[in-house]
Amino acid sequence: MFDADDLPAFEPPEFDDEHQDESDVERPPLRGSTAPPAGLHEVDWAALDDAYGTADETPLFIEALTSDDAGDRSFGVYGLYSATTHQGSVYSASEAAIPFLAELLRRDNAMALVFLARIAVGETHFVTRPDDIGKATTEYAGVVAEFAADVEAMWTRTGDDEALRLLVLLGRAPKELPALTPDATAGLCLAHGFLAARDNGVTPGSAKSTDARVEHVAAARDLMATSPSLYVRGAAAACAVYSGFADDDSLALLHHLAQGEYPVRDVWAADLAELAASAWTFGTDDDGLLAVSGNDRPNLHTRLLERMARQFRPSGAVYRPLPPEELTAAQRTTLETALRAAPEAITGVDSDYLWIDVPSTVAAAHRSLGTAGGELSRRTSRGLLWYVLEDGLLAQDDRASALAALAEVDAWAALGEVFAARRPDGVEESISLTVRHLHGDDRENAATLALCSIFADALAGHRHQAEAFLDEWLPRVSEVDGYDLAFGVPAQRIGTALAALARSGGLPARFHPMIKPYHRFPEYSKVPLPLLRELADVLPADSRSFMS
Repeated sequence: MFDADDLPAFEPPEFDDEHQDESDVERPPLRGSTAPPAGLHEVDWAALDDAYGTADETPLFIEALTSDDAGDRSFGVYGLYSATTHQGSVYSASEAAIPFLAELLRRDNAMALVFLARIAVGETHFVTRPDDIGKATTEYAGVVAEFAADVEAMWTRTGDDEALRLLVLLGRAPKELPALTPDATAGLCLAHGFLAARDNGVTPGSAKSTDARVEHVAAARDLMATSPSLYVRGAAAACAVYSGFADDDSLALLHHLAQGEYPVRDVWAADLAELAASAWTFGTDDDGLLAVSGNDRPNLHTRLLERMARQFRPSGAVYRPLPPEELTAAQRTTLETALRAAPEAITGVDSDYLWIDVPSTVAAAHRSLGTAGGELSRRTSRGLLWYVLEDGLLAQDDRASALAALAEVDAWAALGEVFAARRPDGVEESISLTVRHLHGDDRENAATLALCSIFADALAGHRHQAEAFLDEWLPRVSEVDGYDLAFGVPAQRIGTALAALARSGGLPARFHPMIKPYHRFPEYSKVPLPLLRELADVLPADSRSFMS
């Protein structure tokens, strides 16, 4: 059985600090002597796209990698990073660059290798466990794989860890264990583990499903027990876990290493603790994720996200709520634990979390568990109101069902539950339902518009409440000249109340001053722009200047 007292002392490696001078990155034409790949400047780069438009500078970036001038090389690195592999995205210029970067591999150009990896698997530093590969692989991975022989030849010549890593990400088999040096042995352990996870059908928290790749397991277990290098021991334990052979010894070693501070020079992880935490999380079953005492690394937040990713279905383009009657005991335990001890696992914006159908607000989680009160938890003839709004209205645009359900409850009270204050003592609102919004798209705005519009229709019989609410906020809105009210008033409810009155008999003139964007720029108003345009049409023509 694993005993932490048996571990050898760890000697952190010394690092060479290399600082690039970024003060003069933009420097075309190139200043040093270069040796560009043949045919580089014969491509019509201006007809291709990069992150910023036409890719006419891409050949300069590639040529700069061959320069004997450090400033030129910095210019090339900066350019390829920001334009051709921007934030993990790839472009037509990225594909065109592949054969030229492969030519530089034959010259053992390390930076060309880095950019080939980025073109194949996006932000390659996010690939820390086998199931990351599918998420990271880009549309051009197959094109890069055509040059795998060049990558392998470079690895054979130079021993560059990035070359070994790229081979694994491209699915190429590594050499046998062990290698001549501890670092190379650790890298091979991880390479074998990554490929065995694929070939053995290993998924997070599960045992192996086949014995397709097992020839390396005995050597890995021996290294885990005998190597004087903690780096090799940790990598060997990760290898066993990823290969589908997790046991108490390998998981205990990984969990112990995850608690420490072990800097290693490795392309897979920033330090040994991070590597160990990823492998331990991958290999531990659902119950084990919650059985660990305390809140050590990997912390409870991380462990809950792992459970959620396993237990809840993958999200499509639109969030689809899980019917309460289908909530399993394990899912209930996950949500209850999160609400009790780590609510940030519910409300966080972790990238993996955004791709599963799990409640993303505390209120939504309570409703899923059946532990919430209020109008949104009322059962109507169409189902639970919150479920009708989330699944019917927001996911399927079923306005008829939403209106029918709202007619059976206190719609005014329900509006206040949907657009709830972010803080108990504040007025800035957020949607308490689950709205799956991803960075860079307009999904949340569309959901806000759908909710404001459906409630405006549902509140036709609540004119008295709407007018009383608007009268309460009229002095606050009127005293501010301009659009600086974005976080100072409950703008979504004000906009909805105004629309409700306008649609159900007319908007009293005293409320006309409340029709404003609540932001200096109308397109960013807390009131959805289409609803704002609808309200502006109520105003006299000379009072609509804010929409011009």
